[in-house]
Amino acid sequence: MSLLDHIPRPAPSRPGEPLAGVDLSKLSKIRPKDLAVRFGFGAAISLVAGLISLAFGATAGGMFLAFPAILPASLTLIEKKEGTEAAIHDLDGTVLGAAALGPFALVAGVGLRNASAALALPAALATWLGASLIAYVLVRKVFEHISA
Repeated sequence: MSLLDHIPRPAPSRPGEPLAGVDLSKLSKIRPKDLAVRFGFGAAISLVAGLISLAFGATAGGMFLAFPAILPASLTLIEKKEGTEAAIHDLDGTVLGAAALGPFALVAGVGLRNASAALALPAALATWLGASLIAYVLVRKVFEHISA
């Protein structure tokens, strides 16, 4: 048994379903209770980050604000409604997006010191989007190569 046998496979897409997309009709299916859970998790994590900031300084508190506040609630709701496999698949996308925050932070940090926010933040956003898409394509190609 090799290490490659333990690499998770991407969730199979359904026939006719795009790899990525937006379905605005699903917004009408969100229950107020689910929104409240997400809001509650976000508020709790922000409160903890604020308390850490008061106790240990802004740098320490800021590290905790980087935590995706609604991720635990979202994954819990997805797991309950769609199963563990769907939650894991959603987490995979979260990891790729979070990894792209490194280049975002680099561009934002340098840009905000040397240019206006009106220039630096769109550049950082474009960097995040590009890094996320590149990571997605690379991971997809690696899985296709391993599956072949």
